[in-house]
Amino acid sequence: MTLLYFDPFSGASGDMILGALIDAGVPLDVIRASLDALPLDGWTIQSTTVQRGALRATRAEVTVNEDNASRNYTDIVTLLDNSPLKENVRRRALATFEILARAEAKIHNRRVEQVHFHEVGGADALIDIVGACAALEHLAPGRTVTGPIATGSGIISSDHGQLPLPAPAVTEILTGAVLYGRGVGELITPTGAAILAAASDGFGNLPPARLRSTGYGAGVRELDPPNVLRVLVANDIDTDDDETFVLETNLDDMSPELLPHLVDTLMATGAQDAWLTPILMKKGRPGFLLSVLTTTYESDRLQDTIYKESTTLGVRRTRVGKDVLARQWVAVDVAGQKVNVKIGLRGSRVTTVAPEYEDARRAAAASGMPLKDVYAAALQTAQAQIHRPESSAR
Repeated sequence: MTLLYFDPFSGASGDMILGALIDAGVPLDVIRASLDALPLDGWTIQSTTVQRGALRATRAEVTVNEDNASRNYTDIVTLLDNSPLKENVRRRALATFEILARAEAKIHNRRVEQVHFHEVGGADALIDIVGACAALEHLAPGRTVTGPIATGSGIISSDHGQLPLPAPAVTEILTGAVLYGRGVGELITPTGAAILAAASDGFGNLPPARLRSTGYGAGVRELDPPNVLRVLVANDIDTDDDETFVLETNLDDMSPELLPHLVDTLMATGAQDAWLTPILMKKGRPGFLLSVLTTTYESDRLQDTIYKESTTLGVRRTRVGKDVLARQWVAVDVAGQKVNVKIGLRGSRVTTVAPEYEDARRAAAASGMPLKDVYAAALQTAQAQIHRPESSAR
């Protein structure tokens, strides 16, 4: 399984991500093929080799001769939905823009559909995001991790006025990521943050992996350290060489009100799964069995989290076997709302079809439909879509 690791030691922007992926081996023609599907005129993209400090890097240069329009979120969704993009590239791009829109909506106290993109609504940002999504789909990583992100500091001018760095949209988008305030000026842009957030399965240090290639994507400015984003393409050894464990502990002296936070914190820390089971302990005391599924690489950090967030005095560790279905996604429309549906495959056979809960919940709230009806409609549409001959989820 391919592991993709972004190392934003000098931040990240849309063009830096695109350049890094090209430098790591994604053919520029693959990216152009997706960009040609967009209803945009007057643009070009090329990759050039440049020097940033002591490092050679690839610069993805996007030139836009027309279309300086700013678009709202609905415009972007309509544009992507009506374009003949490959379904998985469209899904990635829609997810990226949704992350941007939700961040802007919260910051500026607007509804998501009312969000108007200024800096990221023009053709150059669309090219950066769709191009990066096409490159990611070409690599098809089984897992993507983003390392600690250098944010920069200072004040920046925007269409909303003077804003602190990192920009409010960036900090909203990167909730849960590992940030540190090195550097002056804007190092991580909202577009770069959204691409990383949409693509990443987790944030933190590089997991154990066998390296295949390295790519460096150059930013515009000359900085120290070099203004580049590094990406590592590797074979993830998590499913082969790294062992799987279940960490367990019995809890009978901890307030039940604190238990959901404990599970959420473990999941955010890197647990593959975490759950609670009611049990009856010695002397007839009711309690809970906490179980956490993890690997050798993550187990010590998760044990530390258990000790920090719970009242336990000890943790059991049991080695277990694990079999995992391959997974793909399809995006379906329910009452005008996007719902992502997870597809589980055993070889080429579809065995599981499951709507994403948060998407379904948002669709139910927006449409007024009962959640169970949203689930049923999403399942029906997804099953029809994956059985079409041209479907990408099979």
